[in-house]
Amino acid sequence: MKRVHINNNHWNTLVNIRHHMYEYLLVFSCDQVTEALIHNVKRYFEDNYGCKYAANLVPHLTLFKCTIHENKVDRIIQGFSKVARHMSPLQIGLTQFNKYEHGTFYVDLEYNASEEVLELVKKLKNEVGNHVKQWAPAEYHFCEDPHLTIARNMTAPQTERAVMDWLYREFQASFPVNEMKLMRRSLIHGAKYETVAKFPLLGMPEGQYMQASLF
Repeated sequence: MKRVHINNNHWNTLVNIRHHMYEYLLVFSCDQVTEALIHNVKRYFEDNYGCKYAANLVPHLTLFKCTIHENKVDRIIQGFSKVARHMSPLQIGLTQFNKYEHGTFYVDLEYNASEEVLELVKKLKNEVGNHVKQWAPAEYHFCEDPHLTIARNMTAPQTERAVMDWLYREFQASFPVNEMKLMRRSLIHGAKYETVAKFPLLGMPEGQYMQASLF
């Protein structure tokens, strides 16, 4: 029988890398009132349709997501901070429920709010896109359709029932956004998200800078 040689040093290196790899999320958070309203709908999806990936998801709007080594994230943080300095606070208006084909139900944004979010994401992409493309190929995503998720990984029967009850039903709410929040969680099973940085939207003119703590 041919012997298989296991390089323990190589294995230890892979394990060490995994312990320093994180999934990062850049998000807008809701105010407490909007969060409570959305959470009630999430709870309904869980209790009435059996959607396991509903009530346990904290309402948020994802701007950017990537998996990258923690040693490579400083450049991303610098880029997010730069964009936030020159971005003014937003008012996010919500309109109605909708769904994606792969089993996700969500709340849609008003057109103007959606366009403002996409313009912000465009600036984020211009600032850090080359960096994440180099250090996290195929492991990053910039928001292309702003929304707040209600439930995901829904089965076909669950989706069919939700469509009859909720599709295109109005959801009138709005909340102010004054900062972006960067969260991360380890790739180790069971890890939870933690906030690692906040970026206030300061609306400063281009070319004007200030030094401040991100943490």
